[in-house]
Amino acid sequence: MPVTKLNRYPDYSAELEEIERNGITTELVNRIVERHQLNAYHTKHLWGRYNTLDVDVPIYSRTPRFNAENPINNKLANDFYGEIVDVEVGYFAGKPFSYNYSKTNESEEDTGSEQAVEVASKALSDFITLNNMYDHDMAMTKYATAAEYAGRLFYIDEEGKERVKILPPYETIILYKNDMTEPSYAIRYYTYIDLTDTEIVKAEFYDDKYIIEYEGYIGGLRQVSEPRLHLFDYCPLQGIPKNNELLGSAEKVTSLIDAYDKILSDSTNEIESFANAYMIFENVNMTEDDMRQAQATGAIKFFNGTGSGKVYFLTKDVNDSFIENKLDRLENNIYRFSKTPNLSNPNERYGDASGVSLKFRLIGLETKCSMFEAKVNSAAVYMFKLLASSWRKKRISFDPLQCYITCKRNFPADLAGEAQTAAALLSAGLPKRIVWETLSCVDDIDFALEVLREEKDDIPDLDMSIPEDEENNENNKNEKKEEENTKRMETL
Repeated sequence: MPVTKLNRYPDYSAELEEIERNGITTELVNRIVERHQLNAYHTKHLWGRYNTLDVDVPIYSRTPRFNAENPINNKLANDFYGEIVDVEVGYFAGKPFSYNYSKTNESEEDTGSEQAVEVASKALSDFITLNNMYDHDMAMTKYATAAEYAGRLFYIDEEGKERVKILPPYETIILYKNDMTEPSYAIRYYTYIDLTDTEIVKAEFYDDKYIIEYEGYIGGLRQVSEPRLHLFDYCPLQGIPKNNELLGSAEKVTSLIDAYDKILSDSTNEIESFANAYMIFENVNMTEDDMRQAQATGAIKFFNGTGSGKVYFLTKDVNDSFIENKLDRLENNIYRFSKTPNLSNPNERYGDASGVSLKFRLIGLETKCSMFEAKVNSAAVYMFKLLASSWRKKRISFDPLQCYITCKRNFPADLAGEAQTAAALLSAGLPKRIVWETLSCVDDIDFALEVLREEKDDIPDLDMSIPEDEENNENNKNEKKEEENTKRMETL
C-alpha cells in the first residue's frame, strides 16, 4: 500500500483543544477512533507485510496476465521487507539498553542523600528486571521499524508494582502538543471475539488521572464504566515514533520490492512453461491424431501435392542476462535506499572490514538508528517522570532528571582495539566510569565498578595492620619484656 496523505497519522489538534476546554465525551472518543481508521489500516498492512501474510504481500494476490485453462502463476515473495526490519532491530536493540541512576554529588543533593540514591537506583533496577525491558525494547523497536510507531502502556499490577506493555500502532492513538513521546491524552482500542463469536471493540481513554472504558463498534462506542484512577500523575500511554516523519524503515522501497517479486515470478513462469522446442508444420495438412502420433513416435509421414511442405523445430531464446541485470539493479537499489547493508553481497566484503572502516560502511544504518535513538531517549525521559510519580506515593525519592539510558549497537567487537583506546584514554586522565562506558563488553557500568571495588577490597593495604602481624608483634614485645626482667634479676 503506497503512502498517501489520507493514511498518514491524523492531526488531532482540534480534538485536543476540545478535550482541554470541555472534557472528554463519548462522541469525541468515537470521532477520534474513526479518524484513526485509515492510518490503522495502513500500519496493520505494514505489520502484516513484515509477517508475510498473504493478504498484505502484493505478489500473493496477483492474477495471471493471460486467460488459460490451467495458467502457470508463480507467486514468489522475496522478504526484503523482513530483512530490512530484522537487520535494524538486531543492530539497534540486539544489546540490552542500559538504564542507570546517576551517582554523583549532584544526584545526592537532588535525591536527598547517598542512601536515598541507593534506594532510587534499586527501584529503577527492580523495575527493569521485573518487566524484562530487553524484551520490551526489542518489541518496541520492531513495531516502530516495521510499522511507523509503537505504543507503550504503563500500569499497576495486582501486587502494586509498576508494569509496562508494548502495543501495536493500529491499536494506539496519542493526542499530544509537541511530541508523541509526551502525551496529553491517549486511547487504546482493540477488537476481540466474545463467547457468541461476535466482534466487539473495546477502547480505553487515558488522561493524567483516570481510565474510562468504552465498548461497541467503530463509530458506535459507548461508555461502560465510571472513571477509575490509574495511580500515575501523567498519561500512562505514550507513543514511540520511528522518526519525525512517522515512516517505517522499508516504506520507501516497497515499490522496488514489488517490482523484484514480479520479475522473478514472471521469469519462473517462463521457465516452467517453456518447452525446449516447438514442432512446426508448414504447408502440411496434419490432423490432431497425426500430431499426437508424431509426438509419441518421433516419426512423421505425410503427402503434400505442392512439394513445399516442411516440418521443423522452433527454439526460443531467453535473454537471461537482461533479467539478471534488472534483478541486480533492483536489489542494489532496495538496500541502498533503505540504508541497509547487503550482508550477502560478496562485493561488499563486510567480514574483511573492521573498526572505523566497517563503521563507515554502516553509516547509512547508523543514521537511521541515531534518529530513532533520539526518540527513544525522549520517551525515556517521560517514562522516568511517570515512574517517579508512582514511587513518590511509596515514599521513594526519585529524581527523573538523574536517570539516563544508554543504547549500545550490536556491532562486531574489536576488543583489542577497544582495550588500546581505553588504555590511552585512562592515561590521558579520563575517569574510569567514562572510559568503561565506551567498552562493548561492559553492559552495566555500575555493576562493573562495584565488582572492581570488591576485588580491590580483597587485597590488603600495605599500611593496614593485619591481625596475625599484630599478634606476632605482641608476642615479640612480651619476649623482650621477659629478657629485660631476666637481666635485671641477674644484676641484682
